[in-house]
Amino acid sequence: MSKSLLTLSAAAGLALALSVSATAAGDTPPKAVDLMFETKHIMDAKAGTELVYKFERKPSNEAMLGPGYTDDIKIMVEGDGAPGKKNVIVNMFSGERKRDPNRITDMDGNPILVVYLDNSLGHFQQLTGGDRSYLKNKFSASFDKDAKVEPVKISYKGEQVDGHRITVSPFAQDPARAKMRGYETATFSIVITDKIPGHFAKLSAIFSNTQKDTATLEEFTTLDGVGEIK
Repeated sequence: MSKSLLTLSAAAGLALALSVSATAAGDTPPKAVDLMFETKHIMDAKAGTELVYKFERKPSNEAMLGPGYTDDIKIMVEGDGAPGKKNVIVNMFSGERKRDPNRITDMDGNPILVVYLDNSLGHFQQLTGGDRSYLKNKFSASFDKDAKVEPVKISYKGEQVDGHRITVSPFAQDPARAKMRGYETATFSIVITDKIPGHFAKLSAIFSNTQKDTATLEEFTTLDGVGEIK
């Protein structure tokens, strides 16, 4: 995990914290930002717990966007940090794609969210050529202002558990969407539940395109053991 991941996490968290109002007890559905940023996803995880996520990259045109592949992202809970926090180690990918392990101290949220947000924003910027600061602000704000939150049933290791799917299309109505090379319809979704380790079941980024014969990209990050979601 690069420093940019941590920078994005801090920046997004700060921006959202400044704009989010308190959630009244009993509200249904819950707010996306509460599920994503205000919940302590790994606080109860024991030392040695490993969360294994399968990452799938599916470009429609490998000549234009590079090869597709499937690999693992592993989050290891190393042990306790500051009170109520955990120290974690993030191992991304294998073989030629393998990155150096990254140790992060004093976390209570699941760092897979940080990886997902950074990858999604970075890939959108690469596809559109947009300004990163502008895109980041729109991307972050969309989870507070425009997110759709709906209940879902998640198959996890043979059992059905309740959860929520958070969906945003941050740039579909953006004033600058005409400059986004047809990718303004990109959609990002997060399936989350407190009934599974680490809370995050599946994170998806669908870089669709409105222009004919333009390459598209789909990326999925799925916790080991998660099956059908409906």
